Amino acid sequence: MLTAGYTPPINIRQVSQKATALGAHRALQSKTDPNGIITHASRSLAEISGFSVDELIGQPHNILRHPDMPDSVYYLMWQNIKAGEEFFGMVKNRCKNGDHYWVMTRVAAILDNGTTIGYSSARFTPNADLIPAWEELFTRMRDAEQSSGFSDDRRFKPASDVLCKFVQRKGFNNLTQLVLSQRS
Repeated sequence: MLTAGYTPPINIRQVSQKATALGAHRALQSKTDPNGIITHASRSLAEISGFSVDELIGQPHNILRHPDMPDSVYYLMWQNIKAGEEFFGMVKNRCKNGDHYWVMTRVAAILDNGTTIGYSSARFTPNADLIPAWEELFTRMRDAEQSSGFSDDRRFKPASDVLCKFVQRKGFNNLTQLVLSQRS
């Protein structure tokens, strides 16, 4: 979901299904304002995504969002970070040219005297052997969202249930523990 009224400078639905390896780009970093507009992007993030730093600054962070990502992942992320908690997740991001790359991500609030003034995100290389399980999970989560029969926030509950079962089957109590266990 892009910011209302926003027209991205690229066709964000165009994808190649070609994976791009992070290689030496082990830590991709960005910062946003409280509304998710990029205020800082590392050179590593720009290089792997195919955008220049200047192209990223001022854009909604979801310009990097791959259409394979379930809405419910971002719903959970916003619920966590707006509650002042960190969010850890596995994410498939889209490159400017339609390719994609997988990252483990950590998103946390940037505070000034107790007030959230933005968010910081750091992304790291996940274990590549685990990507097929996440692809399958995200397909099941998107299917759960679509078959829920709801168009409001209630559509996220069935997908969240799918995610919770996935985490439990992997032997973890929560998504953070699972994600942190899957570092490359």
